[in-house]
Amino acid sequence: MEEMYMSTARKSGSGRPAPWFAITILTAALLPVLASGEGVPEKYQYVQDEFPSTKLTSVQPSPVEGFLEVAVGAEFYYVSEDVKHIFRGDIYEIDTFENLTEASRIGAQSRYISTIDPETTILFAAEDSKFTVTVFTDIDCGYCRKLHREMDEYNNRGISIRYMFFPRSGPDTPSWFKAEEVWCAESRQEALTLAKSNITVNSEDCGLTPVAAHYEVVNALNLRGTPAIFTEHGQHIMGYRSPDELLQILEDEG
Repeated sequence: MEEMYMSTARKSGSGRPAPWFAITILTAALLPVLASGEGVPEKYQYVQDEFPSTKLTSVQPSPVEGFLEVAVGAEFYYVSEDVKHIFRGDIYEIDTFENLTEASRIGAQSRYISTIDPETTILFAAEDSKFTVTVFTDIDCGYCRKLHREMDEYNNRGISIRYMFFPRSGPDTPSWFKAEEVWCAESRQEALTLAKSNITVNSEDCGLTPVAAHYEVVNALNLRGTPAIFTEHGQHIMGYRSPDELLQILEDEG
């Protein structure tokens, strides 16, 4: 995945590259969410000033005294109030072992998911839809194919599935080209089903496809595997779940 690394350079121009503080260049047309996030309050503008090459999504107090929670897309960091120290990772409450970072992460993921243009996705809608999940899929992924073979079972349980492309092999690879072929097909649902059955889809070039934009979302959400399932509330469900398992997760989420 191509990443643009954030520089920690001060106004004087000094500083060092910080590869652990990476932000992907997002496709603005697909992800207006960065502009609609909480933003940086005026009193914390000095934090943004320390990282001029990167747009911070939000800066707010953290559960750790003396540190601020800084969001870059859906990635979270903790920066000391004097901007001299930074760490990346989740914060847990020792007594309860509650993940205090997770609520912020789910909120950010929810904002991403809620602003995705449905016209850039492929929807398999349940007749009596109770839940809609967004699934990042790789046409050549075995468990993605298993999930797709069970589409009727998901739909029968009231689960609608909208697909976004995540060719794990990256740009200009067979999986990437298969995704573009599917998008350019006359019937995208049928083409996706054929492609996931290892049948070649021959469609005419239709120009711009959303595959590259979907891949930028993958980078922003820091996804590493498929299928990657997101609920409407922003919860990330990693990997394949059977129709019954997924339904239980969605019902428990409420």
